[in-house]
Amino acid sequence: MKLLKSHFQTRQNQKGSKGFTLIETLIAGVLLTLVMTAVGRMSVSAIAGSSNLAERRKVEESIENHIQLVQQADSLLTYDRIPLAHRDGDNGLTRACRKPAEYLATALAQQGAMNNGNWRSNPGANSTQLFTAFDNPGTRETDIQTSYEFDEDSAIVTVKYTFEAPESNIGTESRSLELSPNFQSYCTPYEALNS
Repeated sequence: MKLLKSHFQTRQNQKGSKGFTLIETLIAGVLLTLVMTAVGRMSVSAIAGSSNLAERRKVEESIENHIQLVQQADSLLTYDRIPLAHRDGDNGLTRACRKPAEYLATALAQQGAMNNGNWRSNPGANSTQLFTAFDNPGTRETDIQTSYEFDEDSAIVTVKYTFEAPESNIGTESRSLELSPNFQSYCTPYEALNS
């Protein structure tokens, strides 16, 4: 009996000291490779997402800053700051109060510089700075197109921001701001109705 017991224990010791079989090792290697590949892909995806998120944050911040500057410009463009020729409509000029949305959109597009003669023409040597000029938004990596549109029927100016999204699968995005010219509330009915 002792002999059988010692023979059984010896076989168990030999079997335990053999190690893993080739198939077990290959399966473990394949599983480890799959897990490491998934972890690597997630890491690369997280790094790319972090970069896109940082660029998106810069774009949104740039647009928000510009919106604040536009609102400040609108509040600085008071009735009293409008040149007299633009208020009176001298020499056949259209009054600013007759086309308040167009007047504000023109002032914003020209960075506050308005021609003292015809306000619809580009500013030159004979121009007035109605408010402090400010740059259009944009970041080093993303170009933000800014346009100033107006609707005279509603007396609304729409500032549109268009940019290519940092993420490759989104495409073009846009933001918009609508505002009513601040100075128009001070226009008299006579100024608003006549040319």
